[in-house]
Amino acid sequence: MTLEIQALCIDRVFQHFYEICQIPHGSGNEKGISDFLLNWARGLGLEVEQDGVLNVLVRKPASPGREGHPSVMLQAHMDMVCEKAVGVDHDFTKDSIQWVIDGDILSTGGRTTLGADDGIGVALAMSILEDGQLSHPDLEVLFTVMEEEDFSGAENFDVSRMYSSYLINLDHTVDHEIVCGSCGGMRVDFWLSADKEPIPEDWATYRLSVSGLKGGHSGEDIHRGRGNATLFLARLLITLEDHCEFRLGSLQGGSFRLAIPRDAEAVVALHPNDVPAVSKALEELENELRGELSVTGACLEVSFEQTAPVSSWVQPEAVLSAITLLPDGICQMNEMLTGLVDTSDNLGEVYLTDGELHCIIEIRSARNSLRTYLFQQMERLAKLLEGRCELSHEYPSWSFHADSKLRQLCIDTYQNLYGTAPTILTVHAGLEVGYFSDRKQELDAISIGPNCRDFHSPTEALQISSVKKSYQYLCVILASIR
Repeated sequence: MTLEIQALCIDRVFQHFYEICQIPHGSGNEKGISDFLLNWARGLGLEVEQDGVLNVLVRKPASPGREGHPSVMLQAHMDMVCEKAVGVDHDFTKDSIQWVIDGDILSTGGRTTLGADDGIGVALAMSILEDGQLSHPDLEVLFTVMEEEDFSGAENFDVSRMYSSYLINLDHTVDHEIVCGSCGGMRVDFWLSADKEPIPEDWATYRLSVSGLKGGHSGEDIHRGRGNATLFLARLLITLEDHCEFRLGSLQGGSFRLAIPRDAEAVVALHPNDVPAVSKALEELENELRGELSVTGACLEVSFEQTAPVSSWVQPEAVLSAITLLPDGICQMNEMLTGLVDTSDNLGEVYLTDGELHCIIEIRSARNSLRTYLFQQMERLAKLLEGRCELSHEYPSWSFHADSKLRQLCIDTYQNLYGTAPTILTVHAGLEVGYFSDRKQELDAISIGPNCRDFHSPTEALQISSVKKSYQYLCVILASIR
């Protein structure tokens, strides 16, 4: 630990976050962090339990004089998205997350995801639990698992164990906003078998790749125009198709359905005589793609270089038809709230292996009807191409409630503290609140959190001063609940 990090960790929120970052905790690998939280809470003498899916529920009695006031649950998820930059040697199953401090910004220096989503929410809740000087009602704190994968932690939590009437989710990314609703979503798997065909003996093998895009969160960043590397790769392959005959050996785009793909590559085979014309056409399209993303695509790179052959080859037509015709991006904007995406999808992962194409897509929507329609589009495309399409991992939306006492209290608290009104909104992302509010209709909930950016990408960053502001805000909210 550097002296700079030591100085930051004098603040207990950052000390807890640092400890979290030392424990591998990608989705599906939460046993270590769950056991850590369980034992940590026991060490404080708090009532704590770990359920069968590794969620951890902690209870803290009200501070003196606050007994009988409405109880509050704080909630955050303990898993993180595991993404790393190209060429970075990092094993998320055993390596700790390395911090880089640059002024008021905490990141990994662009190497890997930081895990502030939602490790900083966990750290905020831990600091509340251990602070013996705070004024607060009875508290429950729920740390869930698998939020970034399938929400199975929230889905399998026994809501009858929850007695709080108020819930504060700590999984938002802008400190002057109060979230009061979120969309639902689901995963779609699309499969297609392509016709295998050997390549002529005089052909050579090349790797075509796209890298350097910004990527980001498949919901909260879908409207920012950052480009999907897999679709850019498909456009490059169409250009290849326009200039010569070729075969497709393998393809990979993206690595996680909840992250906008930053990189993609394919192995192709063609006659060496076609390379000069193809290279020129690819270079021209590369410049055009940079022009389309003049802000976020400045680091875009296209590489076309000879490589070793792969074991099987296919005609590219069906594969390119599937990738280019599958819906991706914004489907519909919200008609009432300007600038808010209502329905979208993210073509997050694409793999062509041994002649089979597998695409993994995340659909998000505030409306079940539009979510269903997007899946129907994909299903019909699969039938046309003689493939198949399946949905899974459905999660519910969290509906905005016009009459929320907790929201009004938080608005008033923010105005009193900072002299301005907070922004009230719903978000185009899935939050676990949907599972709790769906089964506990009377639940009054909000979501807040410190300023973070570029979730689900190696450029993820957290504003240090905003974390301190968010902790102050949370403490005053808890002190104000009557």
